[in-house]
Amino acid sequence: MNYSQYEGEIYAKLKPLGDPSRSAFTKNYMKSQLEFLTIKVPVMRQVAREGFSFYDRSPEEILAIWNSVWFSSSCFEVMCIPLFYYDRQGRKISPATWPTLSTWSERIENWAHSDSLASIYSYQLAQNFDEVYKVLQTWNKAENQWLRRLSMVSLIHYSGKKAVFLPLDKVLPMLENCLDDERPYVQKAIGWVLREANYVYHAEISAFIEQYLADLRGIAFSAATERFSAAERGALIERRKALRARNKILANPKVIGGETA
Repeated sequence: MNYSQYEGEIYAKLKPLGDPSRSAFTKNYMKSQLEFLTIKVPVMRQVAREGFSFYDRSPEEILAIWNSVWFSSSCFEVMCIPLFYYDRQGRKISPATWPTLSTWSERIENWAHSDSLASIYSYQLAQNFDEVYKVLQTWNKAENQWLRRLSMVSLIHYSGKKAVFLPLDKVLPMLENCLDDERPYVQKAIGWVLREANYVYHAEISAFIEQYLADLRGIAFSAATERFSAAERGALIERRKALRARNKILANPKVIGGETA
């Protein structure tokens, strides 16, 4: 069925709310190939709440429409609307949406869409752990940086003191597998998950950071320790510097007088 009329309806409602003077800047900042209307997130969320002509359809047909919009639109903000629609459902999201929504990962090419979709996946993970976690494990081993980011950020379904609903033996192996991936968006995901998990598991997260102190890239380390006390963070920074300096020497030994020093 052709749902292109609905994509046009969404675009027409969003376009007057944009700021064309900032579109080029936003596109460059997001490092995206999509078109940007540049609309503030609260405004887009309000548009999603207000609804469209198809909101009185069945959940199955609404999902089919959103799926068509997601895969056909070249506009960042248009693609945000179905994400906000399902994210707003939170714990009430139907598990029946997973087979369709899981395929939306294929179009991710920027961090904002990635993290909005991860929020949706996190609730689906809570509902249907075995099936969803298995997919996340597969994504965690993929080469695609956005699948890797999704595999980690989806492990947490809200920030704050109750951020982590999974036991750490389901969380930390995902992070360990990506430690040597130097891409910033992967490293930021590692740091963010550690930072949020720290609310609940401070001792365990501290031990993990100590274990991989020399391996954590700067981006991940900074985010992971953001909410540590100044004393804790300062001590970790000093030990990290010493470990990385030692490892650098071991990896590049100087040859003096024909012998390795």
